[in-house]
Amino acid sequence: MINSIQIYNMQDGDIDEAKKIWVNQYELYCSKSDFPSYWKEDTSLLEKYLRVKIKSKRAVVAKLKEKVVGFLTYDEFPFNGESSVFCPAIGHAAIEELKESVYLALYKYISQKWIDKNIFNHMWTIFFDDIKLKTLLFDLGYGSYLIDAFSECNKIYNEKSICDIRKAELKDVDELFELVKESSQYYTSAPLFLRRDEVSHQDLEEIIVKNNVYIAWYQDEPVGFINLSITKNNNFIDMSIKNCGLIDEIGAYIKQEYRNKSIGVDMLKCVIDYCRKSNAPYIHVDFETANLYGNKFWKKYFSPMLLSMRRTINKNINDNEAISE
Repeated sequence: MINSIQIYNMQDGDIDEAKKIWVNQYELYCSKSDFPSYWKEDTSLLEKYLRVKIKSKRAVVAKLKEKVVGFLTYDEFPFNGESSVFCPAIGHAAIEELKESVYLALYKYISQKWIDKNIFNHMWTIFFDDIKLKTLLFDLGYGSYLIDAFSECNKIYNEKSICDIRKAELKDVDELFELVKESSQYYTSAPLFLRRDEVSHQDLEEIIVKNNVYIAWYQDEPVGFINLSITKNNNFIDMSIKNCGLIDEIGAYIKQEYRNKSIGVDMLKCVIDYCRKSNAPYIHVDFETANLYGNKFWKKYFSPMLLSMRRTINKNINDNEAISE
């Protein structure tokens, strides 16, 4: 079957068929009430995105007997100083009955283009419950990297921690700075090995003023924090929508010796209460799968919607000596 599928540069005339395939895929894998329904009800942003990718020649389409059966788009960008490509969840889809064959044909075609340009870091975001595509990418050498998860803001949690949770004020910036620095050290340690951007006192002051940062205090000692903002626009990368709560920027952190004491749930209740008062129907968080504690916590209270996967190709593939051997 894969040899019968033809790959072409995507054209404007392919957009309507591509949108139908993508919406069907969204309905199949994103039917939970925790997930924004906007993306299947209004495809204007999807269409705009596809037109941009077609114009930049970063969109390909798979056809079988002149019928569109799938498509793939991508961005090129530097990731940790390395040339990379990224296929967002909005930027690819295939009809379900031919999924494996279509995606293999698309990837075989486009990955060679990437390698010819010495781009060895390949990243995809897929729907978390799309087991077929997840398995296919795993077999191709991809590993899980990041999860985007959502929750409705009408949930009630009854757990009570040992801490007092208070909204941060400017006078708390020194204590918050030390906690953020400690969280950065946590992320660089095993098994995460993730380096985060440095955050200055001034950065934190701006975050405290414009966002909602909550600090957990235990007997006058700050032991954790969570940061929330409210979106102003729809975002097709993480699939959040306008007026959605985002746990972002400095994110959330609890000192290791204070974990498993319901502190995270208490902080979560604060941001959910704020979302309800702001009429935000959903709250979004993303977290690295290598963050074992965060992975377990967020999956307990949020529904994973998107999974980002990453593959790093052997860097010597284009070396003349490697080819001659």
